[in-house]
Parts: sequence; structure tokens; C-alpha cells
Amino acid sequence: MKIGIVGLGLIGGSLGLKLQSLNHTIYGIANNHFNEKKAKEKKLANFVSTNLSFLKECELIILALPIKDLINPSPKLVASIPQGTIVTDVGSVKEPIVNTWENLHPLYVGSHPMAGTEKKGVDSGFEDLFKNAKWIITPTQKSNLNAVRTISELIKSMECGIYKASPVEHDEAVSLISHLPIFLASALIKTVDTKNNQSLLDLTQKLSATGFADTSRVGGGNEQLGLDLAKNNQINVLNAISNFKNNLNTLESLIKEENWELLSKKLAEAKEIRKSFIN
Repeated sequence: MKIGIVGLGLIGGSLGLKLQSLNHTIYGIANNHFNEKKAKEKKLANFVSTNLSFLKECELIILALPIKDLINPSPKLVASIPQGTIVTDVGSVKEPIVNTWENLHPLYVGSHPMAGTEKKGVDSGFEDLFKNAKWIITPTQKSNLNAVRTISELIKSMECGIYKASPVEHDEAVSLISHLPIFLASALIKTVDTKNNQSLLDLTQKLSATGFADTSRVGGGNEQLGLDLAKNNQINVLNAISNFKNNLNTLESLIKEENWELLSKKLAEAKEIRKSFIN
């Protein structure tokens, strides 16, 4: 197919590389001439431009833009998308984006790949980002069935597992397993930054290894993404933080009470529960 990708950062750039490897023709839209040049150097698409008229050539368009630009899209972007072209996005909240785009385009279907790194920008994309990734599509009663089918087939062709959920269900689920960890990792990083005790800080920086790297990784990523998630999935994120605080308070109480037997039981329970999430 002729596929347009609007936004050539981590997700858009990786999509461009992967879809080219599957023999699709990719039309990439960069947000400025500097990124246009970089995208051409990295061969993120067959054709790269800042000119939205490129999208007239496309049978399917993937919007790989920041959440705020998906919820309040440029009128020029909307006007540049042919009515007969299938459209999806890769935004990590769905309800506000779906509500926007279902009123703008008849062949829009929301989606979200559960893939990423702490990197961002036009230099960050790589072809294998989506290998074995989970990818959620969020069709509604308004969704065109052919558009749903086409997007699903494209996702499967990229070696991704595909799942369906409503936009509301998606946002509640990802608040727990994707959005909450960003704020927990950020709090963890602030906790270890013991600037009032320089010798302790020096030692912890020297000793930090894979455990700290694993648990803090998502707190070292794109701060704008974290802000957009908090703004646009606020109720779900706050509920997730509240539930986490309750669980942490329980562990704190058990340690204070020196109730080692029950603490051991809680840790063992968590260990078993984790197995159903990591596969």
C-alpha cells in the first residue's frame, strides 16, 4: 500500500522503517525542514516532506503525533486527508482522540502500539521496535468494518499481537500498566537523588545497576508524554496512584509492625501475580 506517516519520531520513524521492509511505499511528513533532512538521511520513508499535500497519494495514514496534536489537530492536516483514505493513530490515550477524529473522518479507527523506549525524536526510530509488540485497536459502533480489517491486517503483518478494546477500557487498562509506572519511576528517581547527603548520593550513583535501571527506565523518558497522559487520562491515573499508595501503605505498616510472616506472604503473592502479566 501507499502509506502516509505524519510524525517521524520514535514511533513514526520505526513504522516507516518496518513498513518499507514489508514493501509498502511510505510517505513521511516531518514537522520542519531540519527533521525532513534527518529523516531522509535515515531513510525513514521512501518520500519525506513537510508538505501535507503528500497525503493525497495515500491509501492509509498513520498519525504519529503528540497527544495534544491528535486531540486538537491542525485544520490543515485534517483538510489534507482524503475522505476515502483509512486513518489511524498511535496515541497512548484513546477516548479523547477517538472522540475528536470520529467526528472529523469517516474511516478513522484508533489504535495504540505498546512499544517504546526512553528516546524521542527523528533519530530514535529503529525497524525492530514493534517485533512481538502488543497493539490495541479501539473500534466503536461508528467504525467502518473495512477500515478495522485493513488496519488489523497491517498490524499483524508487523509481527504484532493484536487486541481490541473500547477507548474507555483501553484508557483504564493502560493507566495501570503503562501510565502509572511513569509517575512511580519519576518518584523513585527523586527519592534516590539525596542531594542533602552528597556522600550517599555519590555511592548510590556508583552502585546503581540493572535493578534500578529496569525500575526507573520509564521515568527517564519523554517528559511531555507524561504530562499529556496526566492531562488527558487524569481520572484513571489518579485512581491508579491512589490504589498504589494503598498497597505501599500496607507494606509500610507490615514493616513497622515487624509482621514478617504476612510481609513474606504479600511479597510472594505479588511474585505470583506478576507471572500473569509478563509473558
